[in-house]
Amino acid sequence: MAGTMRLTRNYYDVKRAVWANKTRLADGVLHINRDEIETLVKPILGGIAEARFELVAPGENTRIIHVLDTVQPMYKPEGNAYPGIIGPPTTTGSGATNLLRGFVVMESAALPWESSSASSGLLYPRDAIVDMTGPVSEYSPFSHTSNLVMCYNLVEGKSSAEYDAAIRLSAMRVADYLARVTQEAQPDEVELFSLDDAADDLPKVVLVWQCQNQGVYANTLLYGHPIDNLVPTCLHPNEMLDGAVVSGNYVWPAFKVPTYLHANHPILLELYRRHGVDLNFAGVVFSRSHNPTHWHKERSASFCVKLARMLGAQGLVMAWEGGGNAAVDAMLTIEYAEKLDIAATAVTFEFGGQDGTEGDLLVDSVPEAIAIVSGGSIEKTISLPPVDRVVGSEVLRLNKESGGWFPNAAEAITFDTTTHIYCSGNQSGHGRLYGAAY
Repeated sequence: MAGTMRLTRNYYDVKRAVWANKTRLADGVLHINRDEIETLVKPILGGIAEARFELVAPGENTRIIHVLDTVQPMYKPEGNAYPGIIGPPTTTGSGATNLLRGFVVMESAALPWESSSASSGLLYPRDAIVDMTGPVSEYSPFSHTSNLVMCYNLVEGKSSAEYDAAIRLSAMRVADYLARVTQEAQPDEVELFSLDDAADDLPKVVLVWQCQNQGVYANTLLYGHPIDNLVPTCLHPNEMLDGAVVSGNYVWPAFKVPTYLHANHPILLELYRRHGVDLNFAGVVFSRSHNPTHWHKERSASFCVKLARMLGAQGLVMAWEGGGNAAVDAMLTIEYAEKLDIAATAVTFEFGGQDGTEGDLLVDSVPEAIAIVSGGSIEKTISLPPVDRVVGSEVLRLNKESGGWFPNAAEAITFDTTTHIYCSGNQSGHGRLYGAAY
């Protein structure tokens, strides 16, 4: 895969975002004209009655609730970022891309629990929380970004697919529109991404990235299309950096990987930093997790390892989105890789109860999985303090299984697990939490 694509990322730092009479970027301040973005999204809202816009800054005593996807604003002067959603589904990953660094577009909506078959059982949109300060703020990368939150009020009676499509497209349009302010500014940093500088004496390593696909509200899109029938495929890492992979997953807030983290994938970026230094980054094997039967899981895992071998991999980093079902796909991939002498390492959340010793730490494991990096346990009691401001609505939407519980979102609340904390069990490698033994 080396030598096929060269991508220059131009970073434009946003230190603060403010409402203004003209949309522009000046001295690290992103000025946003509210009327302009309201006019931009009005024709494409579909099943949405209204989209309200709120600015939330790092360090504010603010809680954002009902969080869905989070988008990295990007603009390509030639071509388009997020192909298949913004523009045609043509292959991306080359040329130049401008990014607003430190600023995101975030979606917030109380999606109906009963609007589709995806809402039944375990697969329904759970409330997701981002605290901008306080004891749980470090669980999410977005306590450190300036956030433009799009708060949606829904029209009753529309389908899940209609809500999903309207929310995604409107947020993407706003992200694209705001990123275009970079056309008139000089970047704060320029970074080149290329696999050209490989060294013959270094081991080749691939990232196997398995993403959720269980229907509307629990989906991932590749070049704008759901990956439900995807056969594992090779991606150049630059394709992900340019937005080829987009999230549509709102089911488990802890486990979900928002579009922002697909486009700024921490494991992918770390492999790039080490490319030509102590390893050769050979590419990405992209597949769906949550395959429906063990037969399908074996088929997918075998395909993943075949592609890794075709890329010449001697090492494999296994990462996946989701919980128990997805873990089986991942462990089979590790088993098949190790049996073919490809050293495999996994990144995963764990269980283990309050002190990390109760029951099984992992949903599934195989004897070949001997190198595992823990992203931390989700089975920890966490307490959220009261806040001065809530963005999204006034009440949380919790415990659908027991008929629903709707506490005041501004008040203190305690959870038995971190399930509702946005990205707290995320397996893409983000995070500022760590464990130390003394």
